[in-house]
Parts: sequence; structure tokens; C-alpha cells
Amino acid sequence: MARIEHRQFGRGEPYSSEFVNYFADLAGQFERPFCEEYFTGAAPNSFTDMIAEILPAAAHPGEVFDLALITHSTPDSRPTRPACYLSNVLAGTPLSFALSEQGVTAPFTAMRITGEYARDAAFRRAMVISLDQSFLWNGAEARLPEGTRMPGRDSAVVLVLAPDGALGSMSVRNFADVAAGEVCRLVVEQLRDLAASRTPMTTIAGIGVDPDLAQDFPIRWAPEDLPCTGVWSELADGLEQWTATGQRVVLVDYDPVLRYLSFCTVDVPRAEPGPLAGV
Repeated sequence: MARIEHRQFGRGEPYSSEFVNYFADLAGQFERPFCEEYFTGAAPNSFTDMIAEILPAAAHPGEVFDLALITHSTPDSRPTRPACYLSNVLAGTPLSFALSEQGVTAPFTAMRITGEYARDAAFRRAMVISLDQSFLWNGAEARLPEGTRMPGRDSAVVLVLAPDGALGSMSVRNFADVAAGEVCRLVVEQLRDLAASRTPMTTIAGIGVDPDLAQDFPIRWAPEDLPCTGVWSELADGLEQWTATGQRVVLVDYDPVLRYLSFCTVDVPRAEPGPLAGV
């Protein structure tokens, strides 16, 4: 990990009349109801809007990227083609694409995929962007599958990954087809194995993880209303504290609809103290 940035966003831009007409036509094609008042009252931040705002802090001028991967658990509120935007604005014209249909574990899958690309000896740098958006077009919030977590805020987390990244090595492990009743047992087994090295360890957990785990492990809970960016925003917020001492940080989340359980281990090194002033 070379860099991590987190931003939250307030009210975005209202829909233009062209977008309202676009979604009205789209709803009609699929014989879905359309509520114009719902659209005219909304002001979401599109994925491209959020990326454009956070990008100056996440990417240094002239920094070359080979890969840019966007992850999300809910779809973009307007068709703004964020992957194309990244290919155009990032140096190196990186391969850019989006990963969805992974629920809250989408960022974990993105990290694993990035690791596969990084096996190439010529690989230089990748950007993984996780996004939460609190607006679903046509009022779909009321028709979500049971157990689906709807974002309550617009949020973005950007990780820059590079072979020479100084903020810690990362490893990911994903489990598929995990029943809710098996989550606690699997999490305990994994955390015990990871704690065996005696390195100071902090766990960042999403709300899909059993709260009783806090009796045996130090748990830092992710915000409930940030399903895709929650655990990663806590990693960004706590990093300065952990680099002061060195820390193993374990991120874990579970999607009850897809039955996916994912872990990401970040071994954050202790930062070397800088030279004293005047020396």
C-alpha cells in the first residue's frame, strides 16, 4: 500500500431535464413506474464527480498507473462512465474497469484481482477506488433484497498500490458460500491464526460480523451506513496512529445476501522518525 485517501460528500448536483427524460424513457422501456418528483428532488454525487474530487489527493502529478479498478455495491446514479474518465486523466493510460455484483466484499475482490495483475514484472502502480452512493434511481431502495445494506452517505476511498509502497504489505482471503451461522467460527479461526505472530493487531469489522467477537479481539467497527467503503475508511482514518507504532490491521466483512466472507491483512510498518530540526 503506497497511499490511501477517504472523502465524504454532501449534496451533489440536481438532475438536469435531459437526465430526467433519459430515466423516464428507460423506465418506460422496462415497463417500470417513474416518479418525476423523486428525481427532481434528488442531488446525488455521481461516481465520476466523487472520483474527480478525490483524485488530486490520491494521484501525484505524472504518476504512472497500469490499472484503475472501481468497486461499488450500488450502481451509479447517472451514466457518467468513470472508468473511461480514469483512463483519460491518469498518466500511463491505465486499463480501467469496474467491479460489481460482489456486495460489501467488492473491494476485497478488487484487491485480489490487483494482486494478480501485480505478478507481472513490468507492473508499476494500481489504483483501487471504492464508492458508496446513497441514491438509487426510481426509488429502488424500497425493493432491495432482505439483508442488503443501502449506503446512507456518498463516500469514496482510494488506495494506491505499488511494489515499493511503504504503508504496508497486503494480503486478501475470500470465502464463498458461508452461512450466517458459520461467520463467527470462521472469523475467530482466522483472527487467532493472524494474532499468533504476537504482532500488535487491530481488527476493523463491518456490521455483518458478530459483535461478540469484541470480547476476544480489539474491534474497530465500521460505520453501518457505508457498506462498501466503511472498513476501508476506518483504515484510512487510523493509519497515522498505526504507523507511529507498527500494527497488523485486519479488515473483515460479510455479505449475508451473497454469503461472501472476506479478509484483508495489512502489516503496517512502524514509521522511522525523521531527523531532528537543526541537525
